[in-house]
Amino acid sequence: MKKEKIRFVVALLAVMVLAAVSLPAQAEVRLFVDRVTVRVDDPTLGQPSILNDFYPKGHRTHNNLALVWNETSVWVYDIRVHQWMSLDGFAPLAGMLSDELALAWEPGRVAVYDSRDRRWVTSEALPGRVKSPLLSRKMAAVTCEEGFVVYDPLLKAWQTAGDFAVQEAQLGDNLAVAWDGRDAVIYDTTVRQWVVKEGIAPQAAIVEPYAVSIYSAEKIYTYDAMTHRWGETPR
Repeated sequence: MKKEKIRFVVALLAVMVLAAVSLPAQAEVRLFVDRVTVRVDDPTLGQPSILNDFYPKGHRTHNNLALVWNETSVWVYDIRVHQWMSLDGFAPLAGMLSDELALAWEPGRVAVYDSRDRRWVTSEALPGRVKSPLLSRKMAAVTCEEGFVVYDPLLKAWQTAGDFAVQEAQLGDNLAVAWDGRDAVIYDTTVRQWVVKEGIAPQAAIVEPYAVSIYSAEKIYTYDAMTHRWGETPR
């Protein structure tokens, strides 16, 4: 009897291990690209979804999302809803993905696909060419030659801090920060507005879920998004 119980337990563990190994693969999007065609194998539908005569210029995959683009459009496939969502009249230089967002950018515009709303949101003209894109689970941003542009997932809109020569930037799920040699700007989604800290000569920053710490040569300035107040301590 004991030997039979041991065999049963071993067999049960083997089944559990096989299930654990196979399930993640089934949950991830599978993308196949050649010179002309794009194909997504959707494991739930059990059949491919194909873009014929697409002539892709680039592609990305991440968990549930696949992103592809050509010279005239950008498309994202989400296996959770089994659909392609396209943005026409947009010629991306490149793109990137997080769990819920897809980001693509041209020299003078940026677009984000928010899977929670199943739609693309395109920016107005940017303050200069895109220098660096940033993407988190909930937010997107780009640093530009003359400003910092952030996607607010609550407003479903792009917000711009212009006339600002960004040196560096960091992005979290609720807060974004950028700085030049003198000032720092924070975008706070809890109040849907910009917060500015002037004359602190930032050198680095760390973004937490609801706080930003900005480091200068002598001090650490901390913005608390729960109280909307600043604090400072010696470095």
